[in-house]
Amino acid sequence: MKRIFVFHPFGFALFPLLLIYAHNAGEVPPSELVVPLLIILGFVAAALLLLRTFIADVGKRSLTLSIFLLLLFSYGHAVRALRGLGYAGESPAGPEEIIFILWCILLTVLVYAGLRTRRDLRPLTKILNIVAAVLVAVQVVAGGNTLLSRPAITTGQNITFPDAPAAATFPNIYYIILDGYAREDVLQRLYGFDNSRFLSFLRNNGFYVADKSTANYCQTLLSLSSSLNLDYLQQLTAFDRDSRNRGPLVWLLQNNVVFEFLRHYGYTIIAPASGYTYTELVTADRYVHPGMTLSELDNSLLSLTPIPFVMRLGKTQYDFHRDRVHFIVNKLPSLQQGPAPCLVIAHIVSPHPPFVFGPDGETISRPRLFNFSDGSHYYREGGTPEEYLDGYRGQLAYLNRRIETMIREILDEAGDNPPLIILQADHGPGSHLDWDSLPATDLTERMSILNAYYLPGPGKNPLYPEITPVNTFRVVFNEYFGTQFPLLPDRNYFSTIDSLYHFRDVTSTDTPTPVPGNPE
Repeated sequence: MKRIFVFHPFGFALFPLLLIYAHNAGEVPPSELVVPLLIILGFVAAALLLLRTFIADVGKRSLTLSIFLLLLFSYGHAVRALRGLGYAGESPAGPEEIIFILWCILLTVLVYAGLRTRRDLRPLTKILNIVAAVLVAVQVVAGGNTLLSRPAITTGQNITFPDAPAAATFPNIYYIILDGYAREDVLQRLYGFDNSRFLSFLRNNGFYVADKSTANYCQTLLSLSSSLNLDYLQQLTAFDRDSRNRGPLVWLLQNNVVFEFLRHYGYTIIAPASGYTYTELVTADRYVHPGMTLSELDNSLLSLTPIPFVMRLGKTQYDFHRDRVHFIVNKLPSLQQGPAPCLVIAHIVSPHPPFVFGPDGETISRPRLFNFSDGSHYYREGGTPEEYLDGYRGQLAYLNRRIETMIREILDEAGDNPPLIILQADHGPGSHLDWDSLPATDLTERMSILNAYYLPGPGKNPLYPEITPVNTFRVVFNEYFGTQFPLLPDRNYFSTIDSLYHFRDVTSTDTPTPVPGNPE
């Protein structure tokens, strides 16, 4: 009998990973594909070898494996579809449980039918090989095209580097981004949360708290790409306002002005892994991460499968995220090593969802697929407004205590050379955020942020209550490095998740207006 060439189990296994990557090729480095790709190929090869023990016919065992893989990677879509139909039942009859049982039944029936058939499966194998090859090829071409067509980025910065004073001793700098951390008045108004204790701790330890501060942009990647380049994005490069490609923003973030400036003065850039793809600062001189961890790409792929559902019996995706937050706050005070000054930049995805900590640090896990969804997307995934408010309050209460301990340790470690510490949110929370509608969004909640500075010596005078992140490093560089950056007007821009470059100026206005140069 003529030997059958089998490719389709490999193709169907690779397709979901390549599909996710192709949709995010501008933002996710190709290196993130290596580990999941090797795991998938190894799993398929091992499964085919194992099935050979029980199923002699190569066509039947490859068909069995392909059926399993197709059901495996369609599980998450089926769960979301069931939720989309309005079903959000609780365990033991939640969407995950129902789809898991149905998929087990369907797998059993289809595999039984495939094994019992007497038909020649070679024609079907050829068809499945072609289908799988086309699916893989389309995603490879799509991802490659995104990488090759990445627009050229030209920043508008002409940075000059003043000569360092003789025998200058530069301070260590800690730039700590607390994702979605709200301003005091918003916490009181919307969450019923009294944050005065934490703010008093900051002030009593020498911090200046900008109690009227706002974010320049409403999304993490927009916000950090701006603050680390000391300017508004509209001035840094020309964006295609109809594009959804976040690649230019990732480039700006990875190749930012702050890193370039500080390296000129001998700084070492240290960044712990955030777990959030867009803020994995792999261009840092030291990129620190916990040993066992999951990237956002890993989490996205796992969420297509019932693996997270099964993992509830052991270590879940929520546990991995919880461990990462602990890793950052525990590790941060001891990251500086050696005589060279350092910038430690840490993006902590908290108090932003997912809500994994109770007010006393107790473990919180939700009976739904793990992701970083916020605002209306959080509700689309099955969350409720009441759950959001309660989860945010609890996580914030615990985070405050951990940040207090971390700051004490940083200051204790500093000795006679006090560091600069910037505690800053990238944007506010999203309990009243509608990703598809600006009028339905509470702009005060989304744009009002915690913004606190520990600037010993001459650094306090230029600070003011309304300061926004775009001016943060302008102040720092002027005060400690002798630059003369003018402070920019403090502006706020809103854009939806799918039209991120449709910037709308919402600065102190009830009715948003189009950004000049971006006509509606």
